[in-house]
Amino acid sequence: MENIIHVKGDRRFELKLDDDIAYIEYVESQPKVWSLTHTWIPVSQRGKGAAAKLTAGVFEWCRDNGVKIIPVCPYIVTFLKRHPEWEDSILYKG
Repeated sequence: MENIIHVKGDRRFELKLDDDIAYIEYVESQPKVWSLTHTWIPVSQRGKGAAAKLTAGVFEWCRDNGVKIIPVCPYIVTFLKRHPEWEDSILYKG
C-alpha cells in the first residue's frame, strides 16, 4: 500500500501522482462495512495503472483492517471482475 494514504476525515484513500492526487471515496454503511462509491484519477494519469494500484491498495488496507467492501463505483466492479483474488474482501457483489 505504498504511497496510499487513508484520509479518514474525508472518507477516502489518496495516491499522490506527481503533482496530482488520485482517490477512492467510501461511505461507511455500517461498522466495518464500506461502500466504495467513487474513483477519480487525474486525466494526465489515466491509462497508466494508477487506478489499479490505488484500488489494490485500498483492498489490501480493508483486508488488513477487517473491513468488508460493497462495490458501488463502476471501476471497482470492473476491477473485481479482472482480479478475483480480492473476492474475499467483498461483502456484496452486485
